[in-house]
Amino acid sequence: MASTRPVRPGGTARLYQVVAQQLAEMIQANAADEGWRVPSERELAEQLGVSRPVVREAIIALEMRGLVEVRGRTGIIVLEPHGGRVSFEAADDGPGPFELLEARLAIESSAAAMAAEKATSADIAILEACIEQMQGERDVRLLNEQGDRDFHLNIARMSGNAIILSMIETLWVQRDQSAMWRKLHEFIHAPDVRPLWIGDHHAVLAAIRLRSADGAYKAMARHIRNVIEELLEADERAHLAVAIAPRRPF
Repeated sequence: MASTRPVRPGGTARLYQVVAQQLAEMIQANAADEGWRVPSERELAEQLGVSRPVVREAIIALEMRGLVEVRGRTGIIVLEPHGGRVSFEAADDGPGPFELLEARLAIESSAAAMAAEKATSADIAILEACIEQMQGERDVRLLNEQGDRDFHLNIARMSGNAIILSMIETLWVQRDQSAMWRKLHEFIHAPDVRPLWIGDHHAVLAAIRLRSADGAYKAMARHIRNVIEELLEADERAHLAVAIAPRRPF
């Protein structure tokens, strides 16, 4: 079996790409062993000394390169090789979706706290309208809900800091352009999560209406953590387990 030594990024490689490279080499090294199974996501995280979100991003990157495939409730299948070594050395898939969410957690929580101290009655009315729009968006995918986007960007604007606004706008653009983000959302069941996330937005608005900077910070942080948790658990529920399913022999 290939070594599962702890990994750390080197050069300009992103951590999930380093992990994806090692997983690809692990799969290749064990190709002749029909009884071998890729360790579970939690086991890989422990063996490699990284977080579960990083392992999840690495698996998505491998899927996008045709090395593995997610097949409904069957799980993740290791595919037959297409020839040649899979390399991430020169690849740039952009930031991973959990990397983006970690940045949003840090920046948007602070923006919400600042907005609570500066919000006007007109600002609060705008946020109320954004939530109302979210509640009326029934036939849209989670990736293109305009009310959600407007809510977050208006809070960034309300912070009164142009640099913070620019940073948050950039994070949302990167999210929209990320193929990995779209892949991660495939197993999200929108009717289940939208009420929770809309409730999170109401909590943020309530704190801002009360001019509570601490409450707004905590409410926004709780919302983004809820998003992270749902994305981590969604495909685990869809496939019954994170463990890699039986594969075809090479």
